[in-house]
Amino acid sequence: MFPSLIRQRGSSLVLAIFVIILMSALLLALGRQLISSSKAVSVEVQGSRAFNAAQSGLELGLTQLFRNPGNTCSSVTASFSFNDAGLRDCQATLACSEVPNPDNADRRLFRLVSVGQCDAGDFTTSRRVVMEAY
Repeated sequence: MFPSLIRQRGSSLVLAIFVIILMSALLLALGRQLISSSKAVSVEVQGSRAFNAAQSGLELGLTQLFRNPGNTCSSVTASFSFNDAGLRDCQATLACSEVPNPDNADRRLFRLVSVGQCDAGDFTTSRRVVMEAY
C-alpha cells in the first residue's frame, strides 16, 4: 500500500537540483537586467554632462559676442575645454554665423551652434544646442 523507501530514494535530490537551476537562471536574468539598467543610467548622466557643456559653450560665446557693441562672429572663440569637477573631460565646439533677420533687416541676427562632447573612457556622448540672438 505504501511505496517502498527504495523507489523514492533520490527524488529529493532531483527536486533540489531543479530548484537550484531555476534559482540560478533567475539570478542570472536579474543580474543582466541590473547591468543593463546601470549602463542606461551612465549614458543618461553623460548625456546631461554633454548638454551642460554645450550650454556653457553657448553662454561663453554669447558673452564674447555681445561684450562690446559692433562685435562680429570673428570675436567668438571656437572651442572651449572644461576642467571643473562637473564637466571634466568635456569640451564645447562653437560655430557662429550671421543670418538674415526676417523681423528687422537693420538688426543683425546671429546663429550660434554649440556641440558639447564628453568622454567617459569607453564611450563618448555629444549634444547640440542652437540659439539665435540679436
